[in-house]
Amino acid sequence: MSKSTRRRKPRKPTKPHPDFPLYAHASGRWAKKVRGKVHYFGPWNDPQGALERWLSEKDDLLAGRTPRVQGNGLTVAELCNRFLTHKRLLVDSGELAPRTFQRYYSNCALIVGTFGKTRVVDDLAADDFQRLRATMTKRWGAVAVANEIQMTRSVFRYGYEAGLIDKPIRFGPGFKKPSAKTLRQARAANGPRMFTPEEICTALEHATVNMTAMILLGINGGLGNTDLGELPVKAVDLKGGWLDWPRHKTAIPRRIPLWPETVEAIKAVLANRREPNDPEDSGLLFIGSRGQNYAGKHRGYRVHQEAKRVFDKAGIEGRTFYDLRRTFQTVAEGAHDLVAVQSIIGHAPATGDMSAVYRQRVDDSRLRTVTEHVRGWLFAEPANDQGEPETIPFVSNTG
Repeated sequence: MSKSTRRRKPRKPTKPHPDFPLYAHASGRWAKKVRGKVHYFGPWNDPQGALERWLSEKDDLLAGRTPRVQGNGLTVAELCNRFLTHKRLLVDSGELAPRTFQRYYSNCALIVGTFGKTRVVDDLAADDFQRLRATMTKRWGAVAVANEIQMTRSVFRYGYEAGLIDKPIRFGPGFKKPSAKTLRQARAANGPRMFTPEEICTALEHATVNMTAMILLGINGGLGNTDLGELPVKAVDLKGGWLDWPRHKTAIPRRIPLWPETVEAIKAVLANRREPNDPEDSGLLFIGSRGQNYAGKHRGYRVHQEAKRVFDKAGIEGRTFYDLRRTFQTVAEGAHDLVAVQSIIGHAPATGDMSAVYRQRVDDSRLRTVTEHVRGWLFAEPANDQGEPETIPFVSNTG
């Protein structure tokens, strides 16, 4: 019998160590199955090289991306870190709100998570940004996607303007904001984002001492979540019935006439106020039941959550605390003095508005006219037999 000429298959090597993530494939290469597909990383005789290649391509493969050739240029993670350092310095100097920084931080986390830490910025192409946009649309609605796209563009524009990359990034036609029509349709689908007088009064019946004052400040002067979390006691003149405090987001000075109901609610807050856990919070008006502030790491978040619990108890659906600010703006414009409304709410004037540049103040009587118009809308009953509206006396839920 003649000897067989069939070549014997080489014996598969064992793993270099138990934690080695690859397996020896019959083709003579180290391999790993990712998302249902087998990928190869190098010959059996070079396990270390195969491991290094796996580690460099792992993020892309696990995310379903095609790994690209790595270079020595600026990585996505390095760009995001430098951008966030730049924004952090603006926060420290008071030029950027902490809440805005948190939004930039979340956006950078999404960018790094999508592209991978080690991905070279110059290697990014239009299809990468189109995939990033697809990720955004799965998570958020049209308005939020538009904001995220704008922030992403800001990150890469910073890299070019700071000299970190040699040329502007081409995002491609697939990384555009939703159209104006799409944004209008999204807003229309949500319906008007404002309260009725009955809803606000019902919410006040279920509110805690702190939340009673917050709701009234929201509808009395359009204060938002972050405004309330950072509102100092010294900003409130209870004897005169005024709130003097610039809006942190825009640095626009605000002088707001306070209703008698709002003054009484704030007095109740001060009478029931706990000592804060952190001495730095001693000047804040609102302190929670456990001694914590209402600002927190995510600005305005605690106000939103506590208000949601109150609205749920009151049977009010589809509303957030910030909708009180929208309601104030909408109703206040019925006083036919938009300048006074903008002054109260803290809106920055339009670029080129020279009247706003020259205007040094808005007369108190105009401010009172606006807030009294809103108060009449909130507490007025249907007209009586003489055709005159009757007002509902407000009873504070202070216990």
